[in-house]
Amino acid sequence: MARPSSTRRRDPERRARILEAAARLTAARGFHNVGMAEIGAEAGIVGSGIYRHFASKDEILVVLLEEGMARLQRGTDEVIAAGTDDHTTMSALVRDHITVAIEHRSILAVYHREQQNLPEEARRRLRRAQRHYVEDWVHTLAPLRRDLTDPELRVAVHAAIGAIQSTLFFRSGLPPERLASLLDTMAHGCLGIEPSPSEFQLTQVLSA
Repeated sequence: MARPSSTRRRDPERRARILEAAARLTAARGFHNVGMAEIGAEAGIVGSGIYRHFASKDEILVVLLEEGMARLQRGTDEVIAAGTDDHTTMSALVRDHITVAIEHRSILAVYHREQQNLPEEARRRLRRAQRHYVEDWVHTLAPLRRDLTDPELRVAVHAAIGAIQSTLFFRSGLPPERLASLLDTMAHGCLGIEPSPSEFQLTQVLSA
């Protein structure tokens, strides 16, 4: 009986470094302008060592974006599972997205710029996950904004997410805690609700 291959399971820390390096380089220069050897050098790994974890640069991109989307969905699932009131839940969804936008800025930037370079099946999976993520926001916002129709709720949610992600493509120069505070205020403004009084501090941003 053949033993299952352990190739892709080697050294999870090294795998994570490869993904982080790919995110930084791709966000800065674009997917087609970055080679495997450069990703390896950025990660502190011999170029050929990448192939112990990923078969190709395309696979790196697929895994990078799918894991980024999975992180957003995990945060949403945890917030909803907490069972707080709608207002607190909505603010927690906003703040989790801010956390990801600050901590994983490069991954979200690559997500926006490079989706078209994914294989078609991976692109469809990612779009389905994105629709599911937005639906969670819409369903949470609906009881808080009964004055809005369903299409209007979706506009508000997309506007809020867009406000959070507005700093992905330029460096604001603001300290993270100030940036988080501004994004929190702006996203809630797009949703048309006041931020929940529960605390949202830099320690939460950095430790999430």
